[in-house]
Amino acid sequence: MKRQQILDAAYTVFSRKGYHRATVDEIIALADTGKGTVYNYFVSKEQLFYTLIKERSSKFEAELNMIATLAELPLIKIKKAIKVFLEFYVANADLWRVLMHEMRGLGHESSCFTEAQREKYRERFVHTIGILENILQEGIEQGAIRQCDVHKAAHGLFSVIVMMVFQGFVGEDDDSIDKAANNIADIFLYGVVER
Repeated sequence: MKRQQILDAAYTVFSRKGYHRATVDEIIALADTGKGTVYNYFVSKEQLFYTLIKERSSKFEAELNMIATLAELPLIKIKKAIKVFLEFYVANADLWRVLMHEMRGLGHESSCFTEAQREKYRERFVHTIGILENILQEGIEQGAIRQCDVHKAAHGLFSVIVMMVFQGFVGEDDDSIDKAANNIADIFLYGVVER
């Protein structure tokens, strides 16, 4: 119970202030707990941040992995994956803006993350994009998708999904998410040329 209170408070503080400006003291105050309690569960601010990212994304990653293993056409899998991405990023937009900002800054010498810490975040991102790459590769192998660089295509698709959410083009309701997923899939798979 206390652990979840701390994570909920961390979500609020990190989402509002970003990683570097957020303090453990603010998280402690919002969670209405003591410093010792926080450090019983999390040894550092970075571990708290990473745990929050990991736990918020675990269900999302499991859903993506499940979609990748479905015995369905790759084009259907792509549409389903887009919808799952949209649902996840709509629900967690503020925290993921912070993560993406921090990831862009991770290569700078001013970052307070160690190389091992930077690698943890990269691995999560590479794994998620890798699921899209695998679905696209399956589509190529089945002749449903033309030969392309699946690495670049997956990153392009991911960028479109994230920007649609971050620009506010996707509402929080299921209907809005469904429409956006179908629109993104249609444009990604078939382009904008009149058929």
